[in-house]
Amino acid sequence: MHSQTSTQKLNTTSRDLLPFIESLPDAVIIVDPEHKIVLVNTHASDMFGYPTDSLEGLDLQAIIPATHRHAHKKRVDQYFRSPNTKAMSVQKRFSGLRADGTEIPVEIMLNTIVLDGATAAMAVVRDVSYQRELEDRLIQESLTDEMTGLYNRKHFKAQLEAQHSGFIRSALPSSLILFDFDHFKNINDEYGHAAGDTVLIKAAKVVQGELRPLDIGCRIGGEEFAIILPNTQLRDAVTLAERIRDRIEKTEFRLDDSTCHITVTMGVASFTPSDQSYDSLMKRADKLLYAGKAAGRNCIISQEALAGRLGAVPQK
Repeated sequence: MHSQTSTQKLNTTSRDLLPFIESLPDAVIIVDPEHKIVLVNTHASDMFGYPTDSLEGLDLQAIIPATHRHAHKKRVDQYFRSPNTKAMSVQKRFSGLRADGTEIPVEIMLNTIVLDGATAAMAVVRDVSYQRELEDRLIQESLTDEMTGLYNRKHFKAQLEAQHSGFIRSALPSSLILFDFDHFKNINDEYGHAAGDTVLIKAAKVVQGELRPLDIGCRIGGEEFAIILPNTQLRDAVTLAERIRDRIEKTEFRLDDSTCHITVTMGVASFTPSDQSYDSLMKRADKLLYAGKAAGRNCIISQEALAGRLGAVPQK
């Protein structure tokens, strides 16, 4: 237990550091072993939205988001037990909590200082909002199909694998819709590839308009699309597939000076206990898609339909 004398020493002697920490380009917060903020510079006051005299004397937890406070307190306690210069946010993302309740992404570097025999931690805090936004944008771009705005094949495979793992652990249902456009080559041949791209972009917007926030719409190659449906039984997936099929069929696509209507064929499948990997589901849905093409296109074939229990969902 740290004595009142040590705390008083910190409050008094830390003031000698003020000119130094005011000269630094980042926010600086000096904290005692009791987690009390002893001294801050102007950058810290501006970053967290507190007047300097209001920030000093606060418990450090006041500027930590509630969801992170317990873990953060343990980290600080551990730091005081075994102090060393340490970057707290090299591998994990940290946020600070402003006075108005908003969170701000930060990087934190901790250093130990000793003032007149009293130990404190000096945290150098940097606002990394811009870097975090750039990082998130680059990650998003790496997972997104540039043309349609849907997720790409890389993200599709990662998410389908994650859904299979969840199914194995807890038997939560997950379904998959695969579809592509009927006679799409004719559009490219007659109107050109730019017109084909226009069809894909508009159709992608139709798909996005029908999905829940947890659903994952993807373009996985050419005119082939996929929709991963977490926590979704097969029959519900078939219902959604029919709604999307119907909406695409009724959508008017303007190509050059004319308009046309496009149809799609779909295969719908769900994970089963016999699936050894996510690839089993993908291959099954792909077979169902091609069964639909063989059946005349503009239809939906589900794995139950192929087993003869439901039959195809035909063109309306």
